[in-house]
Amino acid sequence: MTAEEWAATVVDANGPDLLRYFIRRAATEHHDLLSETFVVIWRRREHLPREAVAARMWSFGVARNVLHHHHRRRRMANLTVERVAREVQDRASEDPAEASEATERREAIRAALRTLSERNRELIILVHWDGFSIVDAASLLRINPSTARTRYERAKRHLAAELSSYGTIAVDD
Repeated sequence: MTAEEWAATVVDANGPDLLRYFIRRAATEHHDLLSETFVVIWRRREHLPREAVAARMWSFGVARNVLHHHHRRRRMANLTVERVAREVQDRASEDPAEASEATERREAIRAALRTLSERNRELIILVHWDGFSIVDAASLLRINPSTARTRYERAKRHLAAELSSYGTIAVDD
């Protein structure tokens, strides 16, 4: 049996169990996580053990790593959203009206960032808050710079539309 055939067999045999694994741990993203796991299994098919039990264990190890990275990305995104929100709030004066407005703006930014896909949110954060150029951010995200530019422009337009009711919040280069 070729590596491709064996990988397909392992995925077919373990796919339902891997899906249940993700459902128990990440209710809303389980299909994406399963797909990512299948991609890793396929890419690393030459390393897939040839014994069924070992291949099953290896597949669940891949799933565990995919889930770990997923949770890490979410934690980092949430921390970044919190940091941006604190920066907006810190810029507000002691005036209660301005502080209230800053809180509203912080919530608007937080909500707008959450409407972006994880990839686009990370790209915007790398460029705007971490100070990377689009080309450097593309390198960090392992995507083509022209793809990054396109995603960045779309994400920026999306954020601008989301934040349009807050005239002082601008998404600029």
